[in-house]
Amino acid sequence: MKPRERFLTALNGGIPDRVPICEHLFSRKLLQEQLGYTTILYDGEAQAKLAAKLGIDCIWTPINGFCGIEEIPHEENEIYKDEWGVTYKKNGWPIIAQIDQPIETRADWEQYKLPEVKAPYRLKILKDTIKANEADLAVVLGLLGPFTMMTWYFMDFTDFSMALFTDPELVHEIVDAFVDWNLEVAKLAKDTGGVDVFQISDDWGGSTGLLISPEHFGEFFIKPFEKLVQGLKDLGAPVIMHNDGQIWDVLDDLVATGIQGFHPVEKAAGMDLKIVKDRYKGKLCPVGNVNNKTTMVTGTPDEVVAEVKECLEIAAPGGGYIMSTDHSLHDDIPSENVHALIETTHKFGTYPL
Repeated sequence: MKPRERFLTALNGGIPDRVPICEHLFSRKLLQEQLGYTTILYDGEAQAKLAAKLGIDCIWTPINGFCGIEEIPHEENEIYKDEWGVTYKKNGWPIIAQIDQPIETRADWEQYKLPEVKAPYRLKILKDTIKANEADLAVVLGLLGPFTMMTWYFMDFTDFSMALFTDPELVHEIVDAFVDWNLEVAKLAKDTGGVDVFQISDDWGGSTGLLISPEHFGEFFIKPFEKLVQGLKDLGAPVIMHNDGQIWDVLDDLVATGIQGFHPVEKAAGMDLKIVKDRYKGKLCPVGNVNNKTTMVTGTPDEVVAEVKECLEIAAPGGGYIMSTDHSLHDDIPSENVHALIETTHKFGTYPL
């Protein structure tokens, strides 16, 4: 099978020729080692070449306007704003943490204007990825979800928490507007051709539990999230949700929205791969569960091999599983551990197991 077919077969619950691999390639070190150069910005062409060279089956490619990813280069520690009015201090790659948000009150929202959907640069990373995708990898278009956008980028968490009680309609209005914006961008992207999968990145949990109550997720986010998922599926592509943290209390609700994949099944947050695989067999493809906070960073290659084999033994039988770390490949991960994960999957993830 070609990587695209392999990836889509597993995501849709089937048995491919081997377990596919999915990673967010957030490492300039890997770029330098594998391609002989690095990039200042997150670059679609370089990402496609890196994924193919490593033996990964998909490319995560965000829309331009994915908060935290630079559109133009900035100097280290430079303070700047993006098109959403979010303020950053350059301090990382490729995702930069925000230091201030544009909305505190309803008055701010009434003066606020969402970015232009059809801005000329909106799909630059995607188009560069597609053009460079000579290995026929699955192209996974990255969108931010409404909870992360609401609590990290539109408002800070304190103002958001107050608004849940003092002006709940404000929260509904912002969330609904953002979901509609996302669907417009997704249609624009799908119409260009080359998008195989949508991924919504929306972190609802911390290491020990949800960031707000299950009741508040139900009141403010489950229905808009379902609208987003169903709207994306109506465009003709499956949907993966990236959701860090311990989210057992709402996982049934999220599966009911129609997502086909769940990434990263974070081991460090107590997300048990066997429970996810067994509970949602035939409904959900788990993606991940190799610990990138400990095993991938400080473990030996042999320890990586053991953990990868454990994930394969738990989730690969019967298909419907995609190998991944439980977040990304970043610069703190030794290269030999990256290769151990990939080579072990290639060797021991081939069907029949």
